[in-house]
Amino acid sequence: MRESTTKKYELVFIPGPGISHLVPTVEFAKTLLDTDHRFSVTVLTMNVPFGPIQPSYTDSFPRIRFIELIRPDSPPPEMKHSLSGLCEFIDHYKPHSRQAITQLIATELDPNSVSLAALVLDMFTTTMVDIADELGVPSYAYYTSGAATLDLFLYMPVLDSTIETDLKDDLTRELEIPSFKNSVPSMALPSALWTKSCDDYTWYVYCGRRMGEVKGVIINSFYDLETYAIDSLGTVSGYPKIYSVGPVLDLAGRANSDKSQTQQNENIMKWLDKQPARSVVFLCFGSRGTFDVDQVKEIANGLERSGHRFLWSVRPKDGSTRLDELVPEGFVERTAERGMVCGWVPQVAVLGHGSVGCFVSHCGWNSILESFWFGVPILTWPLYAEQHLNAFILVKELGLSVELKGYYRVSEDDLVTAEEVERGVRKVMEGECEEVRKRVEEMKEKSRRALKEGGSSAGSVKRLIEDLIEGM
Repeated sequence: MRESTTKKYELVFIPGPGISHLVPTVEFAKTLLDTDHRFSVTVLTMNVPFGPIQPSYTDSFPRIRFIELIRPDSPPPEMKHSLSGLCEFIDHYKPHSRQAITQLIATELDPNSVSLAALVLDMFTTTMVDIADELGVPSYAYYTSGAATLDLFLYMPVLDSTIETDLKDDLTRELEIPSFKNSVPSMALPSALWTKSCDDYTWYVYCGRRMGEVKGVIINSFYDLETYAIDSLGTVSGYPKIYSVGPVLDLAGRANSDKSQTQQNENIMKWLDKQPARSVVFLCFGSRGTFDVDQVKEIANGLERSGHRFLWSVRPKDGSTRLDELVPEGFVERTAERGMVCGWVPQVAVLGHGSVGCFVSHCGWNSILESFWFGVPILTWPLYAEQHLNAFILVKELGLSVELKGYYRVSEDDLVTAEEVERGVRKVMEGECEEVRKRVEEMKEKSRRALKEGGSSAGSVKRLIEDLIEGM
């Protein structure tokens, strides 16, 4: 009996490359460590030129062991812009990951007191299931998005076998996916899934199939947010066990802490302090959310016409154009009393400020959870990858957001006009969507309750811990 109380358990996390994959992994690992001190965590990292991992971030977590894998060779040229390039790059790391884990077991884990409990992968590193099988340990996956998009991922091998033609041939085609209450328009799916012959499609189906081989999938969502989808995932024969543990958020902003931005951050927060409650429209589109000059001018004109206060994070597509050269002549001067245009912003701090009343967002999952955490309604502007499906989920499945346009996909060649921007902003800010605002405010309370003792996510974490130990 005494031995069982002193036994320790090691988890090895293998997230995809870059800071965007590392942050949610580390935040969840921290949750596990805080919940049960019998666990220790090692994270294998793959560094890349884009989204490099800063030591200042990893140094913030002294209880977590970080091992940077040796880069096997230069990344494929397409890696930054394609799913297939990313997955091929990760696959190159497979022997190095195996070697790192074997060395960890041999040199760091005392077999009399510490056992390797599991490998925890993510959606892009599911090829590493083979390493877990070789070592004779369970594999789990941490899926950093929501339950409904996980179902699409797991269901893709079935869709692939039942749909004979390319989705791009009829983007109005409606698909039936188990965890969606509504049929899903093909146009709302990631464009990588539109053409069966493309490499991205092949990798998406492959990763979905491998995800189905793990013992359990941990998702960054919570029961009150995606009740239907989570219940549905639990009833599909052959699916792994699901643990909804969210919202897992970097509320401290460690990943984006940049001392060079300190003064700008202070200026932003001081400006927000001067604005009335819920009066500011916040526009921010993530690290890859860039626009060309024509689109920036349409946004500027729409904001000016709306008459509402705004904080706008602008990222030019070429990365070098000055902000004052992007917007219409005289825009900054005309809106100086009610608007602020800037580059990088501390998103969590801004969303948490009481003056913010609307979030115009690209619908990345972390941004969605942050917005709900602070009770700020979203005006959806999806740009790439799964963001269009997220927007569909928010508007049609959950009724928790307002759509900017009449459909879910905004193509790169299709400008969102000033009239559409103005109309969307007015819709959220002038009382037309009070029911949505009310539901989002309720979701704020539910998201926090999920993490407390007795909450749904806290319970899921405990069930996961029990299953990890029982699987030894």
